[in-house]
Amino acid sequence: MAAFTQKIDQDSVDTLVGNANIIVDCMDNFQTRYVLNECAMRKGIPLVYGSIWGMDGRLSFIQVPQTACLRCMFPEPPPSETFPVLGTTPGVIGALQALEAIKFLTGIGQNLKGKLLVWDGARVEFRTFKTYKDPQCPTCNAK
Repeated sequence: MAAFTQKIDQDSVDTLVGNANIIVDCMDNFQTRYVLNECAMRKGIPLVYGSIWGMDGRLSFIQVPQTACLRCMFPEPPPSETFPVLGTTPGVIGALQALEAIKFLTGIGQNLKGKLLVWDGARVEFRTFKTYKDPQCPTCNAK
């Protein structure tokens, strides 16, 4: 496992990812998430997407071509704004991201392939939604 403090962009992503077996997306912006999504597709490795917003979080295991890519799920990034985050929310989503990576690396359990897990921290509820490939997706062209 390797963590990076360098800026991830189109020029640096392939070098930073190197020959990793999986990418765990812990980014705070969608532009960088899209860069990681494209890199994961090029390298044929899974991307564990996780994001938080206040008391809510989202999680998915993306492995193109078996699943929709990140841009299929989120064609446009949400508006950039500052928002409060409850300290427990990144803990919940981060722990689930780690679990998804461990399941993939060990072959134990079933990943969230083709699903989006949504955490509602205010209600302490999880909901799971099926994800769909977008045939017009500019990133994966629904491969």
